[in-house]
Amino acid sequence: WTEFASRMAQAGTAFSSDQAPPEAMRSMRAAFLKAWGESCEQAMRSPEFLEAVRKAMAGAIEMRRQTNEWLGRLQHEFQGTSRQDVDQIMLVMKHLEQRLVDGFERIEGRLDEFDTRLDDLEAKARSGARPARRAARPASVKTRAPSGKSARKSPRKKKK
Repeated sequence: WTEFASRMAQAGTAFSSDQAPPEAMRSMRAAFLKAWGESCEQAMRSPEFLEAVRKAMAGAIEMRRQTNEWLGRLQHEFQGTSRQDVDQIMLVMKHLEQRLVDGFERIEGRLDEFDTRLDDLEAKARSGARPARRAARPASVKTRAPSGKSARKSPRKKKK
């Protein structure tokens, strides 16, 4: 602050008598604002000021967290839903949506694969070639039982 005061004193004595009074006031104002700006910038860049701002911000963040927590408890005591509850539900819904999209993409890939295989079989059938024999199915793959009357065996009638 002493540096600021000395700059202000120099600005007051720096005006010359050949300048008009309004011009002298403008130069004094410019010198004052320049000195004030420089001293403010110097103070704001000091480690002490930066540490104080950091502590103030940390305190404000902690106060906000505690207030949100207290309001959430208050909502639960009144049998209501808090913002944290809604945020958790939204997060679960987002994960569920992503899992569904991933599942649909896998199904779409399989359908594309089946479509390609079907097109190949149709092309071979049109050309008169016999389709290639399928490889043996693994034991884990279930086969459908044939439908229709021929698949069902009726019990034999006894002769009298």
